[in-house]
Amino acid sequence: MKVSNSRHFEQTLRVHDFMKDFEVEDVWEFPVELAQEDRIPIFYEVMMNSLQIISEKGPAGFLFKLRFFLGRLFGWDDKNESDEFPPGSLRERFENQNEIKGEIALESLETDGFNLVYQFPDECLSEIDNATVHAALHLAKVKVKDTFKVLMTVYVKPKGMFGKFYMKLISPFRLFIVYPALMKIVKRSWENHLETKQSKLA
Repeated sequence: MKVSNSRHFEQTLRVHDFMKDFEVEDVWEFPVELAQEDRIPIFYEVMMNSLQIISEKGPAGFLFKLRFFLGRLFGWDDKNESDEFPPGSLRERFENQNEIKGEIALESLETDGFNLVYQFPDECLSEIDNATVHAALHLAKVKVKDTFKVLMTVYVKPKGMFGKFYMKLISPFRLFIVYPALMKIVKRSWENHLETKQSKLA
């Protein structure tokens, strides 16, 4: 499921120039296939619903609960509610670069702490910003032979020495518990989505 970072950089994507000041942490390929008409915003919704599921049970759920507890305890996730898009956010950067000032309609600006930056039929970007790291999650629909796959790329910008330590600390849990669990539940959820879609067309 985890693939070389070069898989991401081989693609022609909007995000490359947009995220030059962030590091690519890792790249994953979901075990699903998309049809020509399948859109990334729909897949993003399925993925976020899956993330909610794994955050509530099993080993991954325990890790999420522990992280949320520590975040509340140390104030890592505190934010200014008066700022819809805080200064320095990727969403603010996107709006400034494209001179749109909120004109792009997003179905859900925030999901489980992630704020959508942009979404297009073949690509979407969301961000999460706290006291430890400013990170972004990028999804891209890419052509592979006769079908389409979805690449998930994690971008990070750790905050200070503690942020770098934190990222190294959680790396084994992300790589061996959280993301593998996410891949499995997304595969199941996407298959259910396709079955529901087919039944509506029947």
